[in-house]
Amino acid sequence: MQRTLTRSIAATLGVASLLLASACSKSVEDEGPAASNKDKDKGAEQTRTTRGITDDKIVVGGSVYAPFFGDAALGVEARFKVANDAGGVHGRQLEFLGAQDSNNEPAKDLDNVRKLIEKDKAFALLPMMSGLPGAGDFIVENDIPTFGYGVNPSFCENEVAFGITGCVTHPSLKVGSNALGTTLKEYFDGDADKTVAFIGEDNDGARGGIALLSASVEDQGFEVVYDGAVLPGPPEVLGDASPFVTELLKADGGDAPDIIYLQATLSGTKLAAALQAANYEGMIITPSYSPLLLGADGYDGVFVNTQFGMDPALPANKELIDAVHAVKADAKLSLSLVAGYWSADMFIKALEETGEDLTVEKFLETLNGGDFTYEMEGAVGPSDWPAKHNQAVPCSALTEVKGKEFVPVVPLVCGDNIEIG
Repeated sequence: MQRTLTRSIAATLGVASLLLASACSKSVEDEGPAASNKDKDKGAEQTRTTRGITDDKIVVGGSVYAPFFGDAALGVEARFKVANDAGGVHGRQLEFLGAQDSNNEPAKDLDNVRKLIEKDKAFALLPMMSGLPGAGDFIVENDIPTFGYGVNPSFCENEVAFGITGCVTHPSLKVGSNALGTTLKEYFDGDADKTVAFIGEDNDGARGGIALLSASVEDQGFEVVYDGAVLPGPPEVLGDASPFVTELLKADGGDAPDIIYLQATLSGTKLAAALQAANYEGMIITPSYSPLLLGADGYDGVFVNTQFGMDPALPANKELIDAVHAVKADAKLSLSLVAGYWSADMFIKALEETGEDLTVEKFLETLNGGDFTYEMEGAVGPSDWPAKHNQAVPCSALTEVKGKEFVPVVPLVCGDNIEIG
């Protein structure tokens, strides 16, 4: 399974094989992509890449899989408005070009990014949130600062992509975190004498996610009794859920497990509804925090596991909600909106710390110099850079769905990064 996932990742990143020409050895101002690392290593004179930077503005845009991450652009827009209304960053306004839909196609993701960099002259990419990214090689080879929700491997093992939750899915599957296990242990008041079943979609992404989640709970003493990537993956939908329900309800030596985690997208609520109809009395967990699902069959009564603190009563989230409502009055809190907002907030902090003399090189030096950290109390766990290019931010929270409301039950708690054997 690991070899298959690695090949898939390599193919995904390999889509971006068309690179811009190397920077000239002598350059004072360069509006194109930054000089590649190999050119710098050859002793090229320090390049000052000022693409997307003028005396009064900084240009930024992104690429997302709109059906799942479309709200991320609203989060970025809202955070940029707060900064711009306060005078910008070191006197520069943040110009947001929006986020183009990648349609979850690697080639389209690459096209979006090439246009943003080559035609629109964007300084940085934000938000970048595609399930199947295609611009990974292009971004790395051209030193393009990139921010987003680090749930895919393109946010790992490079020095230009900064996931707001770090490197969540390391391509080796040898590095993970015990965040889920820590959160469940908190929920059960320290009692880890529970069995857990993981079920996901039949694709490499789900298999990798299940492997990492299984290691997370096992690290904290829970017993994994089932870990099957067997559900139909998008765009296919789940038909008859009964065979999967039957298998899950006998997963613990003929009995139902205490916890069932649904690592699924389109089929998640349907399977949850089928489990509830079969009188399953254990805990059903999903990673899908979406106000659009409130009231849907199978969503009421489930628990939602997130890598952000989603409690609207948190001071940080109150500020976020006010900022978003200033842009869109009827917007609801969602996982992608939160990820976009906090990614933009981290981006702005890095700009502030870099100073008025802004170049791509100075910006990346600020982020990777060893002193840059980011945290939003209760909402986003602490990250230190450059370490988090290869580690997740090992934090998560738990929310219960009750009718048409989200009820926080475990605030954001942080565990540790772990090695997976």
